[in-house]
Amino acid sequence: MEVLEFTDSSAIAKIQFDDEQSQVGVAYTSSPNNFYVFDCEDLDYVRLHIQTVESVGKFIAELKKEGTLQKI
Repeated sequence: MEVLEFTDSSAIAKIQFDDEQSQVGVAYTSSPNNFYVFDCEDLDYVRLHIQTVESVGKFIAELKKEGTLQKI
């Protein structure tokens, strides 16, 4: 399991990738030890783009809206 921490994001504290379960966990800055878990069919897409986006929070919101991240 891989965990990325974001010190420069006002919304997202950490993102966790679980390749075995095809899930992404998102911890918000308001509660950095509490992960909200989402099913994700394309972990590689999220992993690749999360490193290059200008706003991690906006990117996560877009992924949820378009259905790439589906709340469990």
